[in-house]
Amino acid sequence: MVRFKKRYFIVEVIPKSQAHIQREELQRAIVEAVKRLHGDFGVAATTPGFHVKYCNIKTRIAFISVGRGPHQLVASALPLITKIGGQAATVCTIHLAASMRHAFLFVKRYHEEKIKKLEESLTSAEMNHWKQEKDRILSRR
Repeated sequence: MVRFKKRYFIVEVIPKSQAHIQREELQRAIVEAVKRLHGDFGVAATTPGFHVKYCNIKTRIAFISVGRGPHQLVASALPLITKIGGQAATVCTIHLAASMRHAFLFVKRYHEEKIKKLEESLTSAEMNHWKQEKDRILSRR
């Protein structure tokens, strides 16, 4: 039996309002975008192995798993998504990984860079408060 190779899209889901977006709604929106752009062929090609594996509302990060090859159809359809579950939203592709492990490593680095940029923009009082909170949280572990 041959291994089914996959690709993992790491996307940022940016809702226009403060609405919560469910994993199933994101998956439906992607399938609809693929159908609009590539028709029944696109849906049939991407369906085997297509799943939204992970969707975090707080960080706005989602992992999309799709077979290698048809992943190009999904990649071309992602920018066309304007609504998810009836709510206005955009989907930005951040990274394409060959394994879940590398996807999680990328997300970790991505968030560390975002935190570093945030820390650079803080005032000294905010920075002291930030360090105290970070130390308090890390001491619980």
